[in-house]
Amino acid sequence: MTEKQMQELMQNLDNDLLTEELDELMSGMDIDLDSITKKAFTKLNKEQSKMKLKRKRIYPIAAACLIIAIGASTAYAGEISDFVKSFFNQKVIYSTVADGSAYYLKSPVQLAEGSKLENVIFTKDKLEMNLTYPLKEDKLPEISVTTQSGKLYKPGGYSTDNGQLSISFWNEAEQNYVFTPSQELKLMIAGKSYTIHLTGGASVVGSGEIIPAEKSNIDWVKVGYQKTAKGVQILTSFNDQDLKLESIGEPAQKTATDTFKNENGTTCGGTSSMTNPLLGYDKHNHVYTFTEAKNAVGRPITQFESQAPAGQEIDLKIPSLLVGYEKTLGHLEVPIPSLNEEKQIGEVIDLKLQKITLKSIKRTSATTAELKFALNTGNNPGVTVRDANLYSNDVQSGNSIWQGDECTMRINFNEKLKEANFEVDWPTFVVNGNWTLKIK
Repeated sequence: MTEKQMQELMQNLDNDLLTEELDELMSGMDIDLDSITKKAFTKLNKEQSKMKLKRKRIYPIAAACLIIAIGASTAYAGEISDFVKSFFNQKVIYSTVADGSAYYLKSPVQLAEGSKLENVIFTKDKLEMNLTYPLKEDKLPEISVTTQSGKLYKPGGYSTDNGQLSISFWNEAEQNYVFTPSQELKLMIAGKSYTIHLTGGASVVGSGEIIPAEKSNIDWVKVGYQKTAKGVQILTSFNDQDLKLESIGEPAQKTATDTFKNENGTTCGGTSSMTNPLLGYDKHNHVYTFTEAKNAVGRPITQFESQAPAGQEIDLKIPSLLVGYEKTLGHLEVPIPSLNEEKQIGEVIDLKLQKITLKSIKRTSATTAELKFALNTGNNPGVTVRDANLYSNDVQSGNSIWQGDECTMRINFNEKLKEANFEVDWPTFVVNGNWTLKIK
């Protein structure tokens, strides 16, 4: 790692937090810390005037040099530099893990009229909250969130379940679903204002030992775990920073479907990312089930619990991960054939982890057509396409079925349509790494 890369890595870490993390990482190591620290500061102080940094701000960079120096001298240090450091930017919030700044509501806040703010999650990827709130005529009340910097967020979507209201927020000025997390919020709901103070998520580095999984043939994913009171928190890190974890384990539904309708605005639907429970085995080959934590808050859920006896050594199997990109990765210009005509296309769409190919389109009636895709046409062993959003505002509606190495999409359109332009975005993949976590 270069010095520039080390500086970038440390910029997002709080100095005091980094100190705690380094103390945890270096505990029990027999090294000359004073000598290494002195050498690090000597080198960095020569650059101080150019960088215009105070000594406290230089400390994280010196600490990074310290980690690299340790890494060259001990066996365990190799894991500090190559494995543990990949999780430096990750924070635990509720039952999930987020990259970068991450804030959450530590304790529920009582609101007016018997309602209560139960949970809040604010990261660079999302702003979500759960409330106990009595809806009137199933209508969402006037609600908004304003950050300390003055950014205004309004509901982008919501769901209700037994009096629980879950809301995800959106700011049209924010692009690519990237948010600017804030530790203090002003919540406006039904004409009343509340100041909400959030707590920073705990860094996974320094909050407990991170134990790596057994080596897998997937080298661009790092998988490990930390023990919790009832099981484990499973950690993942990807070389590609744009790649997002969606869920851990084998998808519960083998076939995926996606739909959209362009009526009174666009409505979309898709298949759940739920996975089967994970299985662990002791030395006598007894099986223990690890399920997602009960009453879990936050997605993706990374905490798993089991009834395995305390102190029992378990081999926990992770057959696969469900991952995806939250952006557009391709476009298609599809000619509409004549009635009963079939056109061969053969256009390849690169989804980064895999490729898919639009093989053909056949017009099945005056206002319908069927598109056929071949999946997994790229050369990336262990990765299969689960689904992707295939959307066009040129057609009235569309639905697609993804199964195995094929996808069939049916579209409805105005019979005068000659060509439809499609966006291919938000693809998800199954990564079959067959990792093993040695739980001790």
